[in-house]
Amino acid sequence: MASSSIHPSRLTKPFSLAIFLVIVSCSTHYLMVAAGEVSTAGDDKAMRERYEKWMAEQGRTYKDSTEKARRFEVFKSNAHFIDSHNAATGPGGKSRPKLTTNKFADLTEDEFRNIYVTGHRVNYRPTSLVTDTVFKFGAVSLSDVPPSIDWRARGAVTSVKDQHLCACCWAFSSAAAVEGIHQITTGNQVSLSVQQLVDCSNAANEKCKAGEIDKAYEYIARSGGLVADQDYPYEGHSGTCRVYGKQAVARISGFQYVPARNETALLLAVAHQPVSVALDGLSRALQHIGTGIFGSAGEPCTTNLNHAMTIVGYGTDEHGTRYWLMKNSWGSDWGDKGYVKFARDVASEINGVCGLALEASYPVA
Repeated sequence: MASSSIHPSRLTKPFSLAIFLVIVSCSTHYLMVAAGEVSTAGDDKAMRERYEKWMAEQGRTYKDSTEKARRFEVFKSNAHFIDSHNAATGPGGKSRPKLTTNKFADLTEDEFRNIYVTGHRVNYRPTSLVTDTVFKFGAVSLSDVPPSIDWRARGAVTSVKDQHLCACCWAFSSAAAVEGIHQITTGNQVSLSVQQLVDCSNAANEKCKAGEIDKAYEYIARSGGLVADQDYPYEGHSGTCRVYGKQAVARISGFQYVPARNETALLLAVAHQPVSVALDGLSRALQHIGTGIFGSAGEPCTTNLNHAMTIVGYGTDEHGTRYWLMKNSWGSDWGDKGYVKFARDVASEINGVCGLALEASYPVA
């Protein structure tokens, strides 16, 4: 029987090829991992440079390197969220809000909520100073009001303020609405004392903890009005009431509610004067918003009414998206110079975007 043998060359060539492929595969994997590590390191380096630039722009310092490192991680998370949002396409089109690494970029959502979005307390609609249960502008036709209005251009809106660490958005919102009706009825623009509301209306509100817009109106009507901000300036914290002996410069007789869940009624009211609204201010997109129209791309929020703003106008942008123009109290370095536009008449939002049509009210001169 003939013996069988395998020639070495028949084994060596396939074996060598196999070894070669394994080596190539391992090398490719190593290079891919190494490239990924280089890319990650590069991204991290770029993010740290972005963070240092942001700190310089904001004048931000921290107590130690540990806190700075922790804040960098928060900043990085927010920056990734902002970049991802701005790069996305879809609902809202060119009206989509553009986010920015503003002064809140090193705050977590929980920190932002606890500092800035706890100032409004849901009210139970007291009626003692509601001047009339019939909506004042109910007989006005939509054809009788302008298609857009900006009360800033008419002199009825004072400069944007900053509540800082005092959760008194309720006071800023009601004061802004009173400033509006005062200018409309007298022709005089005056910045009113928010500090007076914080210090002196504590029987109804909780100073820097939380408050209600309508309770602020009740205090203004009953106390004889508000003094000028220059006579009782804002301090960013609560104190004892020091209004006695100071002269009130703006008075109201009471206030009215706008019919709830009715943005047409809200528009009729805003066409005549600035209007205070309560809404859900706890939105990561709202925390970092710059320009554009919030809610046009379906940014998530609820109807938990934890914040207050003042509607100072309405209109339609060049892309056909309807909006409310809102004055906030987070400073002129937030949003669009302290203002923000909210989507108006969104079919799927019967309560208004973030509940802004649920609890709107305005002062009556």
